[in-house]
Amino acid sequence: MHTQRTFAADGRSVSEARRFVRETLEAWGAEDLIDEAVLATSELVTNAVVHAGTVVRVTLLLDAQGMRLEVQDQHPHRALPLGTEQPDVDTEHGRGLFITANLASSWGVDYSAGAKRVWLRLERVEPATGVVARQETGRVEDLPGGAVAVIELTGDGTVRSWNHDATALLGWTTDEVLGLPWVDLLEPTALEPRTTVPWTEQRWQGVCVVRRKTGAPAEMFVSTVNALPGEGAVVLLVPSSRRSLLEWPAPTPRVATGAPDPLGLRENALNRLGSQAYLDLVVERSRDRLSAQGAYLMLARDMHSDFEVVTLSGLDPAIRGARLELGDVGAPEVRNPHLPVRLPDLGDSGAHLLGVEDARSLLVVPVVVEGQVIGALGVVSEVRDDFSDAQAVLLQRIANMVAPAADRARLRVSQRERRGWLTFLAESGDLLAGSLDPEMTMAITGQVVVPQLASWCALYMDDERGQPVLEQVWHRDEDEGSRLREALLELSPDQSPESRDKQLDASVLDIPLVARGRRIGVLTLGRAAEDPLRGEPLVVAESIARRASLAIDNARTHGELQEIGEALQRSLLPATIPSSPSFDIGVVYEAAGERSLVGGDFYDVFPIGGGRWCFAVGDVCGTGAEAAAVTGLARHTIRALMLAGFPVASTLERLNTAIMEEGARSRFLTVVCGVLQPESGGRLRVSMVSAGHPLPHVVRRTGRIDQIGRPQSLLGVLDKVEFVADEHLLDRGDLLVAVTDGVLERRDGTRMLGEEGLREDLAAVGPLPPQAVAERIRRLVRDFAREPQADDMAVLAIRVTPAD
Repeated sequence: MHTQRTFAADGRSVSEARRFVRETLEAWGAEDLIDEAVLATSELVTNAVVHAGTVVRVTLLLDAQGMRLEVQDQHPHRALPLGTEQPDVDTEHGRGLFITANLASSWGVDYSAGAKRVWLRLERVEPATGVVARQETGRVEDLPGGAVAVIELTGDGTVRSWNHDATALLGWTTDEVLGLPWVDLLEPTALEPRTTVPWTEQRWQGVCVVRRKTGAPAEMFVSTVNALPGEGAVVLLVPSSRRSLLEWPAPTPRVATGAPDPLGLRENALNRLGSQAYLDLVVERSRDRLSAQGAYLMLARDMHSDFEVVTLSGLDPAIRGARLELGDVGAPEVRNPHLPVRLPDLGDSGAHLLGVEDARSLLVVPVVVEGQVIGALGVVSEVRDDFSDAQAVLLQRIANMVAPAADRARLRVSQRERRGWLTFLAESGDLLAGSLDPEMTMAITGQVVVPQLASWCALYMDDERGQPVLEQVWHRDEDEGSRLREALLELSPDQSPESRDKQLDASVLDIPLVARGRRIGVLTLGRAAEDPLRGEPLVVAESIARRASLAIDNARTHGELQEIGEALQRSLLPATIPSSPSFDIGVVYEAAGERSLVGGDFYDVFPIGGGRWCFAVGDVCGTGAEAAAVTGLARHTIRALMLAGFPVASTLERLNTAIMEEGARSRFLTVVCGVLQPESGGRLRVSMVSAGHPLPHVVRRTGRIDQIGRPQSLLGVLDKVEFVADEHLLDRGDLLVAVTDGVLERRDGTRMLGEEGLREDLAAVGPLPPQAVAERIRRLVRDFAREPQADDMAVLAIRVTPAD
């Protein structure tokens, strides 16, 4: 069997690929390979999506001995290591290949001009529904549905054609056997005495031993048909245990124990038909043997809390999937579930549950495995008292015969359902953990629950007094959402569960939301009144509630901390931009990170008396909260000392001392700080110190661009520093621009914006207002590269008031 599917270069492709592999192997009946195959798929597709970043093609090939999994991407130049050593726990690549090497019997990586393909081989260790060689016995297990090898021979006995089932049974591919003498594939001695095998006789059948590709002998039943003398023959082969598929006349029906089969089925019926078809046949034959109007088989589901109708005959198809509990009409009794139940006159006792309006009598017997009731087999009739004690004994014999097959089918379905629930829980946990917004987390909770676990759900969150407050409502029918909310709001807090269920016409379940030992709310689930949540889905719902509780509480805590942090961070920047008759001001500030307002960069402009103003632009090493702490120290120290009348140089020297006294919490800091003094004629005198900071630019009204100041020592490195203030004069219309290195060191690959890039942009600003100039620089930085800004950025633009 062979199939493949292509997935986009998207993180969602990992779960889609897992689902594709799981569902495909389930459809192929290869459940024994699912766990290893899904794990390998998850790792290899993750590597391809994350590291290769291209579309991914997943290919599955299933044969008798196992399967081959291939994951191909379009990034052949990203070579993969072929070692199988345990990767370091912190590595971002290589784990997929390590897991692959430990899961697979063989694996490898193929490179081509346009693609890279990682492949692995998984062998089937335990016999399952497929062909598995057992070398110790020389036998071949049965394939589902009855595989028959069809081999066409030429007149001289060489292989002319070879079908897929022949490959599945014997392992040889068509290309490997075409043209070979058929006798070369046979063991020298046949198991049934015969000196030669007359492959060209008109008809022949018997048992012989065929050599499989693995070298193991396989005992096969062989039949030649449609042979033409001198023109070859057609050879049909099946495992000897399934000779009844080809043998004539058909063997006498019997069961393995030697007891007569009550239904007259062949001994290999289960192997030949597969579990579900076999159960269907048993129910159909049971109906015929007891001359009943209808028959059905129920199996335990969801941790044996109830029984589900899995197959039926002569009854309404709508009841397939219906669930009954012990004691319900059509199910075993509660007190004596191991005994048959014969109801000679149903009357109005609930036979409608079986979809038979005119049902009058009912016979139900338990299906028991190892002393445990795992299901029930029932027949129904339109005639009162239509089933005798002898018929009850017969039906119980049939139930005993079908019990092993029913149990295997039940466990297979339960295993598949449990695997699906585990996948659902894992993916739900990923969704809930991926959000730090409380409203979004609650919305995800509703989307996870509806419709997988409930028809509708509501989320109540406890207020300060511990009282539940309805927050959100979801309904599988969006048009019913508003009506449901109104109905829930009308409910009384002290209303009994029974009264509430009746008012809402539903089966309602409340699951407390508990996080870190305290209740934070309630998750309310609603389903149809006749279909309450129970069994394994109930366990899953409770697990989802626990995950949602922690996710919502984490999101709330994160939001509260974020609000506190943002409030503190806002205090580190000026609340407003002041105005002066001598100059106009423009500022831009951006902190690195999606949700930060302030980081390591800062600016400030404030009056210090006598018509003078102080300005400062600084850059603390690093970003985030730790850098912001030093930002606050620097900005408030500069403001306090300048307002106290200290000169610029002395202010920065004392700031250096304050930073050094912080000890382990200190960080080095660059800052340009100056005093603006109005002069006659509307000019401004600038007394400025640049302590390790990029020198400011001045765009003269004539268009010339100068850099003013001289580099001096940065702060927070040396215990003692001395600064000297430089004096500069700005004419009317001149523009002073100071930036941090988040502007100058903006990178696009190996390119950097730098001083030259900034000067080129400043040359085109003309008479723009200073705020427009600052915004223009912000746009320049953003457009320089597609990657998000990695460093904080501050821009301060001051234009001397031009002449009227």
